[in-house]
Amino acid sequence: MALMSMNNTSSIMNVTTMEPATPSPSLYHYNARIGLACVWILAAVLGLVGNSLVIWSVVLSKKLRTVTNAFVINLSLADFWTSLSYPWQAVAILSHGSWPLATEIPCYIAVVQLYTGLGASLYSLAAIAFNRFMLVTKKPATYSRWYSPGKVSAMIAATWVIPSIVLFVPPFLDIGNLGYDHESNTCTDIDDHPRGPEYNLVQCLGLFPVPMLIIISSYTALYIHLKRHFRKQKRRRTQHDSPAPHDKAVGMSTVSLTVSTKSSGMSTDDVAKSQRRAISRQQLAITKNLFMVFCVFFLLISPYFISLVVPSSRTFALYGLTITTLNSCVNPIIYTVNHVHFKGVLRKILRCQYSQIPEPSDWLKSVLSRMK
Repeated sequence: MALMSMNNTSSIMNVTTMEPATPSPSLYHYNARIGLACVWILAAVLGLVGNSLVIWSVVLSKKLRTVTNAFVINLSLADFWTSLSYPWQAVAILSHGSWPLATEIPCYIAVVQLYTGLGASLYSLAAIAFNRFMLVTKKPATYSRWYSPGKVSAMIAATWVIPSIVLFVPPFLDIGNLGYDHESNTCTDIDDHPRGPEYNLVQCLGLFPVPMLIIISSYTALYIHLKRHFRKQKRRRTQHDSPAPHDKAVGMSTVSLTVSTKSSGMSTDDVAKSQRRAISRQQLAITKNLFMVFCVFFLLISPYFISLVVPSSRTFALYGLTITTLNSCVNPIIYTVNHVHFKGVLRKILRCQYSQIPEPSDWLKSVLSRMK
């Protein structure tokens, strides 16, 4: 009996003195993580600088303060917000199995910035796509009813509220958790949580399908509308260029009676048609540019969301997330190169030619007047 008691006591002592379980080993070699961390730091610098320029351009120019650009600026704010998390993510990627700082609060903040920013970006692109569809296909009165200042503010707020709900509600219900993940060495959702796969599914369903459906539907309907519109224009031009002899004479006499000035050589109807065509070309160029933003975003973010729902691709998750970070610094480049309105303003800012910014804001006017 004494021997049995000693054995029991010894086993209890062994249990109580047992070292805590070591965290799960990382899925990625440290050399690979060094390269990934460099990409995150580069994305942080480009994202913060580029999106700051886009936001700053709207502060300085009234010309850019349109309804569509309200969603564009919201997209830049989301990208800027997301870029703020990248340095902390680089710290996590370079860590050795645990968060290296005394407190994990920066890691939690980085998680919130990452997921709310990505979600707001995707829903902002959905709002932009639907806005372009309404602007091009609907009458001005209908568009004005849909996009009053109050409704625009509500739409922009929804782009942030929905990702916040997707992020915070599941952990509150004990579906997954947020913080430092030992397997991926990132500040994200914790994969080894008992309900971690369910949380991944909630993220994917809450942030990806709905905005993607809105975007694809809006741009498809917009493409069909523009195709029909330009087909009608081509048919009208063909009929106008080859009229009957009598009609041609009548047309010439009508033009001669409606010439606005001798120097212009164009009737008021022709001027109006020319202006409408110019506006249509401008709207088409803007729509193409915003569609390009969507295509780039889709190519960059899809790999990560696919890795969330496919368990066998979890080893690709960090690579997919790293690819996603590039989206935050790509959008400002697209605006600079292609966007009709942003292009000129951004050039003036980069050249420090603030006095030449078109339609300067009241604040910029006051600053320039003080400098004289």
